Amino acid sequence: MPTDFVFRLSTYLTLALSCACLGYAERKHLPEVPFIAAAVVVALVVLFRLETRIRLLAIPDANRVGLLLGLAYLVWAVARVIGRVRETGPPDLEWQLLLIAMVGPLLMVAMPAKLARREKHVGDYWWLHSAALAAAGLSGAIADDGVVFVLIGLYAACAVWSLALLHLRVAGGAVPAIPGRPASARVEGVAADTRYRRGLAPAVGLVALAAALAVPLYVLTPRSPAAKFEFGKPRVQIGYAADQMLDLNHTGELKADDRVAFRVKAEQDGKPYTGLSPDQRWRGRALRRYAQGGWDRGEAPLPTVEAAVAWQPQWTGQVVHFLMPLLVVEALPRKTLAWEPPLLAPDQVALTFTVPRELPGEFLADPLVWAPGAAPPIATLTAEGPLAWRWYGDGTFYWDFQTGPADETDYTQVWHAPAEDASPPLRLIDRTPGPRVAALVLNPVERVKEYADQLVQQLIGSGRLPPDCRDRITLLPQRQYHQVIAEAFTTHLATSPRFQYTLNLRRERKDLDPVEEFLFVTKAGHCERFASALVLLLRSQGIPAVMVLGFKGCEPDGEPGSYVVRQSHAHAWVEALIQSPGAPNKPEFRDNIYRWRSYDPTPSGPTAEEAARSQGRVQQFRDRLTELYAEYFVNFTPEKRRELLRAAGNWLVRPGVLIAIGASLVAVAVAVVWRRRGGAAAGAEVPPVAVGWFAKLLTVLAAHGHRPELGQTAREFAAGVADRLRSREETAAVARVPIEWADAYYEARFGGVVPPPERLASLDHCLSELEAALGPLRDR
Repeated sequence: MPTDFVFRLSTYLTLALSCACLGYAERKHLPEVPFIAAAVVVALVVLFRLETRIRLLAIPDANRVGLLLGLAYLVWAVARVIGRVRETGPPDLEWQLLLIAMVGPLLMVAMPAKLARREKHVGDYWWLHSAALAAAGLSGAIADDGVVFVLIGLYAACAVWSLALLHLRVAGGAVPAIPGRPASARVEGVAADTRYRRGLAPAVGLVALAAALAVPLYVLTPRSPAAKFEFGKPRVQIGYAADQMLDLNHTGELKADDRVAFRVKAEQDGKPYTGLSPDQRWRGRALRRYAQGGWDRGEAPLPTVEAAVAWQPQWTGQVVHFLMPLLVVEALPRKTLAWEPPLLAPDQVALTFTVPRELPGEFLADPLVWAPGAAPPIATLTAEGPLAWRWYGDGTFYWDFQTGPADETDYTQVWHAPAEDASPPLRLIDRTPGPRVAALVLNPVERVKEYADQLVQQLIGSGRLPPDCRDRITLLPQRQYHQVIAEAFTTHLATSPRFQYTLNLRRERKDLDPVEEFLFVTKAGHCERFASALVLLLRSQGIPAVMVLGFKGCEPDGEPGSYVVRQSHAHAWVEALIQSPGAPNKPEFRDNIYRWRSYDPTPSGPTAEEAARSQGRVQQFRDRLTELYAEYFVNFTPEKRRELLRAAGNWLVRPGVLIAIGASLVAVAVAVVWRRRGGAAAGAEVPPVAVGWFAKLLTVLAAHGHRPELGQTAREFAAGVADRLRSREETAAVARVPIEWADAYYEARFGGVVPPPERLASLDHCLSELEAALGPLRDR
């Protein structure tokens, strides 16, 4: 058996790693916990060094130390709870889950108090391992990156190692039993082995074997489509806003969410089209109203524009209300729109979308392209055939038919990449567009206009705008200069070194509006903050603008012409209603020609190669580990599982892989046969004493009425016989013989130490003396 040092080392390492797991996992929820974990680890190191050098505390004294540590923890916990209540108000779900996280420090501070006891029995060790397991399990529930996963793996290896050594020490009688329970007999032969790291390699092997069995089982187990329960504060992920709102007050580090949002199939002239840009934008919803850091759709509609749709509908029996550009009409019965794809351009592409029901909204390739006088470019695919979407009156289309409780919605869009990132030319047809336009120039943050005025003044100073560009009445730039200003503002946010793109969202001045704080204080954020700033900057200069939610990017999805858009592609940008340049500038707003133009002020981040070169190898490894952890554990959705199984199946059927698997199986079979033959040869050299000679003792004792009870070990049986022999004067001198035979048996059977011939002769001689002493008793 390993030395006492090895057993102690494995135990302390196990406890220290469990503290490291919990301290790292809770660092974002409770910033004090890493320091508590570090203090506990230091205390464990000190106790490990002092345990064999000084007398530790008696149980009452150790209990007093534990009480002091518990009181210190209680003071901290009460202060934490009071501060939390003052910060967030009445308890909520996040607050209650935070209390669960606060159990972790209590587990950690109790470990040194338990180890400081001078006398520790097997129950103490089991309590310590239970606390360590609870700490590691809690860290796994809270963890949000792969570092904790590695720490838990190290803990598991040390825990198996320590528990295996604990079992051997209990079997050998080196660890006292729980008071009030029978003590375990000591196995002297096993305890004689002093090899330094005996037991570590088998423990690591067992953990590796368990992982090899658990990983395939984990992959093969069906995944629930329900949302993952988040411990404590929900994860802030990159993804399309499910509630169609944005809140710039959220803080925290955005995490990648690689779940599939929807799929797109592209065809051109009936053949797969593979020319979609990896930066293609997919328009979702427009948010128009901003207040105190939050965006929503608002109540005021967008200005309606002129675009004739000349095509013949077909009658159905539905009775509904539908919105037209100027009035609401009730149709009895309702008309559906028999649809034929319009001809927009020679190079147009047919895009077919497959969107899950749980993803709100419809998504279209941006910018949206249509042709006056032609059918709408979008139609939903139903069992009745393609049914066209309706003209919404603001340059977009909408779908208001119910297709039943299907899991997915399929629709098609006829699209081509326009020369400009803008809609076709539009004319406002509202009789009084002022109220609708006014909602799109509303800027509730005063200092944003101060910032925008300085930028306009810089444009005038550089000659890009004339000095008299402002209207004499409103003091805002005239409409013919709106495009220049929008492009300049976009370039300023996207290229200025003062602004930085980051996924680590923070608020340093919560007394300021988030957009004001972004422009004047933090100057850092992600696409939503850059787009919000641009919308309000444009509005402050009288330029109608809205926030657009959607996606940017797509990935090939196996088959040619098939693409997948993931939640991690979620993006926000800006659309502004800009007067077309070159057209006559008429006084009335509704008499001019406009286009909805898209502007993306978000800086382009570094490429993967540039990011990798700027990081050290340790950081690269950590980022890759976190990426894998998020992809295959945190966000392991049913869709991701199907993709992984499909990829694994394709990989397994490769000829090279099949040959490698076959060669590996042959090598394993040869190794097993060789090991069995070698084991048999080695076993032939071991004398029969190593396996069956102990039966000689049992035969002698059985002849005199001493037989082992059911479930009794050899050592326990020998100890019981020895006690009975000591009770008689005639056999007291040979009472030690059964124990000596049991020790030799354990040495040979479990310790691998075969007794030398001289000791075998001595054991036989002692057995003869025992049999002679028992003879007169049998005759009585």
